[in-house]
Amino acid sequence: MQAEQGPSKLVSKVNSGAFMELCRFIPFLLSVCIYFVLAPQSSCPLWMKALLKCLPILFLCTYILTHGINMCTHSKAQKLIAGLLFSAAGDIFRTTSTQLYPFQGDAMFGIAHVFYIGMFGAKPLNLLAGFFLVIIGTIYLLFLNRCLWDQKPFQWTAYIYISLIGTMAWRASAGTLFNQHWSWMKLFGTIGGMLFIVSDFTYAVSMYCFPVYNSGLIVATYYIAQMLITLSTVNTENKVIRK
Repeated sequence: MQAEQGPSKLVSKVNSGAFMELCRFIPFLLSVCIYFVLAPQSSCPLWMKALLKCLPILFLCTYILTHGINMCTHSKAQKLIAGLLFSAAGDIFRTTSTQLYPFQGDAMFGIAHVFYIGMFGAKPLNLLAGFFLVIIGTIYLLFLNRCLWDQKPFQWTAYIYISLIGTMAWRASAGTLFNQHWSWMKLFGTIGGMLFIVSDFTYAVSMYCFPVYNSGLIVATYYIAQMLITLSTVNTENKVIRK
């Protein structure tokens, strides 16, 4: 009888934990839905669009805090929240900027990537994953160079930013890409880092080359990337899977 109750209690505990995680994510998910409904409206003022854009990122910060993490000792959570807050600032600058090249927004996201790089750490090094992402970054740069050939200051800014986001994606994927020892949470971080590249590549093409009419792709991949990066950092107690 006790043997039968053991698995049922375990399943109940797992379901309860999954339900609690979903409840913690409800503010984030609702704010994302509100953004997609209200922000595209022409009657929505610019300041409201900026608020709606950064609100889901701020709710990811509250998601971290609801886990009862000791912020004084959990250095990864500190860097994650710092990265999210700088990302929110970047959203505000990019949304409200009337200039063609919003340097302030790019600078905020660049700082966010520095925090994410520190959060993911330098171990394992995984040079093979780094080499793979260097190839992707080179293709990215060659494509953008065609649009920025006569605009040297903006070209160098693009070089710096691509180097930062590429390094972030490398550190996010070092635990899974070409690695036999991985966990689901590390995989979430890898996917999040890659989606961040997709989002920013699409944004850069729209800003520097030609308009990308499906702007929802930029925002959707961006929010999913931030959500997965947050999940991979907060929930770190998963068993390693060996192939």
